[in-house]
Amino acid sequence: RDLGARVARTKAAMDALDPITRVQVEGHRPGTYMRLQFRNVPCEFMAHFRAESPLLVGVLPAVEQGMGYMQMRLKRHRWSPRILKNRDPLILSAGWRRFQACPVYAIEDNNGRLRMLKYTPEHMHCRAVLWGPMVPPNTGVLALQTLQANTSSWRISATGVVLELDASTKVVKKLKLVGTPSQINRNTAFVTGMFNSQLEVAKFEGASIRTVSGIRGTIKKALRPGQKGIRDGDFRATFEDKLIKSDIVFLRAWTAVDVPKFVNPV
Repeated sequence: RDLGARVARTKAAMDALDPITRVQVEGHRPGTYMRLQFRNVPCEFMAHFRAESPLLVGVLPAVEQGMGYMQMRLKRHRWSPRILKNRDPLILSAGWRRFQACPVYAIEDNNGRLRMLKYTPEHMHCRAVLWGPMVPPNTGVLALQTLQANTSSWRISATGVVLELDASTKVVKKLKLVGTPSQINRNTAFVTGMFNSQLEVAKFEGASIRTVSGIRGTIKKALRPGQKGIRDGDFRATFEDKLIKSDIVFLRAWTAVDVPKFVNPV
């Protein structure tokens, strides 16, 4: 009740002001007509101007004038003849922007991980992570593969909405590395052929590995190359049981996918 009375008093005070003073106090209200004066306009503009095609004048806020990573919820249009492939160029119309980008498609697992997809699903939504002009969340998105008017098929490839602007969005894909034991001493073995440098081994220290026969193990530490036939990238690992020379050791992991920083205003 107090809020309504306060709004009524403010409205009455504003109505009592003259138009110029009111604009100085509260600014231009939505729906107010304005006259804009432009200078240095080419003469071709007036020669080819058509009154039935009005011009829209708008200003982008400071948040939308930058570039960054965006995450969208996208779905292939049911009339589109083809599914969309990962990293294929796509023309996106979002808000005041129309640009070409190379989105990376992913799907969110139950644990919140974004797993990369090679193609968009047939009849369900997926995530699209791309680099482009900032667009506020909850903005509708329209995706096309071509702007040619003589296209025989349906032109709209997908529709969606912007979810968030987050530079820390991480898309991952499955990684399977294979190696073989070079030296075996009880439950400890030196594995070769899986990595190419000691730095790569250091990234996966403590990771779980297993053999084709089902023996589980753990990566312990990288070995120094040049001693007893040890090459760069070999490491020491421990297993639940003793291996044999013919065993194949593999590592299942996840690796981050780079989102291409490609954008082309259309």
